[in-house]
Amino acid sequence: MKLLLACLLAVSAFAADVAKPHIPLAQQPLRMATNIAAFEAADKANPPPQHALLFSGASTLRLWKNVGEEMQPYPVINRGFGGSFTTEVLGYMDRITLPYHPRVVVFQCGGNDINSGDPVEAPIARIREYLARLRKENPDCAVVFVATTRAPSRKAKWPLLDEYNRQLEQIVKEGKGLWYVDINVALNLPNGEGKPGHYLKDMLHPAAAGYKAIASVLKPAVDAAWQATEAAFKK
Repeated sequence: MKLLLACLLAVSAFAADVAKPHIPLAQQPLRMATNIAAFEAADKANPPPQHALLFSGASTLRLWKNVGEEMQPYPVINRGFGGSFTTEVLGYMDRITLPYHPRVVVFQCGGNDINSGDPVEAPIARIREYLARLRKENPDCAVVFVATTRAPSRKAKWPLLDEYNRQLEQIVKEGKGLWYVDINVALNLPNGEGKPGHYLKDMLHPAAAGYKAIASVLKPAVDAAWQATEAAFKK
């Protein structure tokens, strides 16, 4: 009897979990307030330069500890924060994007949105809003959009991630002063699996070798974006 009751309770709990609907990220409160406050405190203690190279997005950027070295000679501000959604990067941009008046933004975010259950169109729409707000405040800013990672741990989501990257690249094709960089060619084998040693044990975030590989495909786009904005930022 006790065994039967335990089984029934387990089935009920499973059914309730399965039936739980996905709440769109746009309807969820912003998280990461502590992270943003820490950025602001750091800015107050040591004001970062204006018109720098800003990295804006989620944990793949946050964990890139030597990004300043890889992107030399440009002044780098890294404002990636772990596990973030595009709702949060957009929601906090008045505090950790716009005040820096960046010359070039390297943006990577959206994979967490899709992994959470949001449809591809949702983060794409938010990225369009991010770009519009950025250009309204800083019309000469260039943006390098980085493809979301087709990480081995997210293999079930690869078709959605591919569609997201396709639509992200389309944004670049439609605009000016925009670049698109597919870092997956640097991280993954032709069959889609991760290159040996390029991911951490979680098979989600790049390892040191992975970041080195990312830099090799990202730096040329950053160079081009920086050169393209030279005249505008010499005013």
